[in-house]
Amino acid sequence: MTGDVYAWIVKPARPRSMYSGRGEGRVVTGREYDDDGAPLSAVEALLISDSLGVTPGATLVMPDNVAAAVPIGAIVAVTGRNGLSARILGGDFGSTRVSILGITDARIIADGAQLIREAAIRNNTAGRSASGTAAPTPGKVSA
Repeated sequence: MTGDVYAWIVKPARPRSMYSGRGEGRVVTGREYDDDGAPLSAVEALLISDSLGVTPGATLVMPDNVAAAVPIGAIVAVTGRNGLSARILGGDFGSTRVSILGITDARIIADGAQLIREAAIRNNTAGRSASGTAAPTPGKVSA
């Protein structure tokens, strides 16, 4: 992959397992490890990259110790010592599944929830909506 790769972490890390067999006969045979022998974890995220654009539901594959330091809600910049690669597979009902491989570092750059709060405050003080009409008055909306 080329360019910057950012991700908004949406689910906690889970260990990556190796399997044998298919379908009902599939069994776990052990943990998945990287080339350095570190056990790997998978983290679900909203991916933002030059190569793939905005990709919801992407899986970031990284060493356990890196995954453990990345909290849900964080926005991270991910890098790999030897570069990153994307594995894109077909999923159910015509969907695609994207995994980012080769991650060796994830640097927290922001708290996603805080960014949204700050953007909402800036937008409310601007006085106009994106369409150019007067912005609605902040407050409770009831049915």
